[in-house]
Amino acid sequence: MPEMTKELPAKSVKRIEEPAISLKKIAQLEADLEEMKKDKDVEMSRWTTKIAQIEANLMGKIAKLEADLVDGRERNRDLERKIAETKRKNDDLEAQLSDQNTEVKEGKAKNGELEGKINALQSKNFDLETQIQFERIKTAELVKWQTDLNQTLTFVDRDGWSYLAKTASWYKAIDQRMTFDEAAAYCASRKIHLVSIHSQEENDFVEKLAKTVYSDASFWIGLKRNPDKGNAFEWTDGSSVDFTNWDEEEPRSETHADLWSGDGKWGTSHPTFQYHFICKRSSKF
Repeated sequence: MPEMTKELPAKSVKRIEEPAISLKKIAQLEADLEEMKKDKDVEMSRWTTKIAQIEANLMGKIAKLEADLVDGRERNRDLERKIAETKRKNDDLEAQLSDQNTEVKEGKAKNGELEGKINALQSKNFDLETQIQFERIKTAELVKWQTDLNQTLTFVDRDGWSYLAKTASWYKAIDQRMTFDEAAAYCASRKIHLVSIHSQEENDFVEKLAKTVYSDASFWIGLKRNPDKGNAFEWTDGSSVDFTNWDEEEPRSETHADLWSGDGKWGTSHPTFQYHFICKRSSKF
């Protein structure tokens, strides 16, 4: 009697098991990324390139897993068609060859084997779907990590300038004491300005930078009164005054603002006082 169906090629089963290897690769990528987060001396461009490479690799692996899942489903349909064909043949054999019970039992046994293989393939397909979901979650985490890095990472160049990614600006605390006008001229001579501050995060960043020079001292910032506009405060770089961090009972009658490195609060002083100061440059070097 002819054989009822064909055995699945061993190569097909092996191909579906391959995604187990990608888990190790993903684990290694995660370890690499964790190491990358600790290395704050690497330039921003390297972080962005590295994360883009990781995302590209993950998307490639997800595409491969999805292709394998489609292939597995197609094999399931082929097996189901073979089972249906085998069952039809068994029905014919049982009607026509009632005296050949042994052969009928063998056909049923083969059906059972095929059904077992289908169950195994369905289990592997489920594993593939779980793996794809895992890859998508990891990709989302990488995107979130990149966003967090863009918001929080700072870099320092060899000249002592520190970079804040959120504002795309460079900052430097100058370890010299000058009057307000001298400090403004110092920054202007380098085609930059005394620092302007537009958020609590930027203020905290400037405070920490000032502490690297003196932990408890006044630093000129680029905020001063404009007598032509009712003594309203203006930033020397022309940006809008959309954030302030005045200390208690401030601002007073003095005309120029300073930042106290001890707590980041602002006060007012006479412009002839000699303080340290902080310059800001919006464009990259």
